[in-house]
Amino acid sequence: MSAASDRAGAGALVQVVRPAGAGHETLWVLLAAGCVLLVAAILIGVRSQPQEAAALSSHQIDARTQLNAAEQGVHADLLVAAEEIAAIADTDKAMPRIEQLREMDLPPFASGMGAAARGAHEWRTVAQGHAVAYVGRSSVADVAASFLLRLPVPREKGASPGGHAHDDQPEVWVHRESLQAWPDQLDTPSLMRQGWREVVVRYDAGVTRKDAAR
Repeated sequence: MSAASDRAGAGALVQVVRPAGAGHETLWVLLAAGCVLLVAAILIGVRSQPQEAAALSSHQIDARTQLNAAEQGVHADLLVAAEEIAAIADTDKAMPRIEQLREMDLPPFASGMGAAARGAHEWRTVAQGHAVAYVGRSSVADVAASFLLRLPVPREKGASPGGHAHDDQPEVWVHRESLQAWPDQLDTPSLMRQGWREVVVRYDAGVTRKDAAR
């Protein structure tokens, strides 16, 4: 057999094997990754949506959107004072008097230029059953509303809880109109009938303070 025949036979046995195409595999990997990213983005977006604020009752107002700057200051002071009053009541087994709070220079009961600029409230204590209220009648209703801080009365050990649900937590109420009479009943229906409205704080996202609704 000649050398030319040998080369021809060897060439006939050679088979060219092309590498498997990776284009389709790459496309499927990219599509899968894109789907994962899309699902993750949707889940993150849903979870980050701001929760809608709970609807207010007819006797409630929002602390951030329906109180002016002066009223917001008095409201914040009352929430802080409520903790101090509770601590005093727990020690003395009696609610502190207005004079005692004033001597402690505890806002908003303390007198001074700051109090005058926020309505110059005249404070008085009102008690009913298992609740006591510190009522501040505004001297300048156009500057700030009248305020009422309702707190539970400390009970002796072993005493039956009794009372109402509002006895457990401090509440701040406001009265927009000129306060003609001090409240003698502290239950919610009585306060509502006298024109008082409860101040609540709603922690919804994206809320900014607007001008007080008058």
